[in-house]
Amino acid sequence: MGKVLKNFTNGFPGAISRAVDDVVISLRNGSGGEIEFGKPVFLKTDGSNAVTVFDSSMSDAARFVGFTVRAGDKTPEEYHSSTAVYLANEPADILVRGSIVVQIETAATPGQQVYIRVSDGKLTTSAGSSGSTIALPHVNARTARDSTGRCEITVKERNLM
Repeated sequence: MGKVLKNFTNGFPGAISRAVDDVVISLRNGSGGEIEFGKPVFLKTDGSNAVTVFDSSMSDAARFVGFTVRAGDKTPEEYHSSTAVYLANEPADILVRGSIVVQIETAATPGQQVYIRVSDGKLTTSAGSSGSTIALPHVNARTARDSTGRCEITVKERNLM
């Protein structure tokens, strides 16, 4: 007997969701720690051409590059951990234009601007109070948030690279 599937999730964080015109580049993880898939990354200010995760010392999104891409060769089974990541000083694949699945904290409607919260670096579609979030340039929600808290977002233009 067949079964009707009713609920589909958007996928896993860092998965490229629409591979028609995506642009992926590779830059070194200069954050000093691990970077999970689907996280926004920013160009470091030290001129090293490396990327780092957002922290509260970044006052604007002028150094925003893109989102880390889920790499097939970095599965949890390969590294025996529950989360596959880019390690410190390792090359990281970064989506600079296209659509990708990310974890988002608030409900999302297609077309909404995506922000990063200054307090914890999490993605949201709510602008919040003045100074509590930073708008990521050229980044909008593509789908609604699913039951796992993930949605597709689109980076419409390359920002720095």
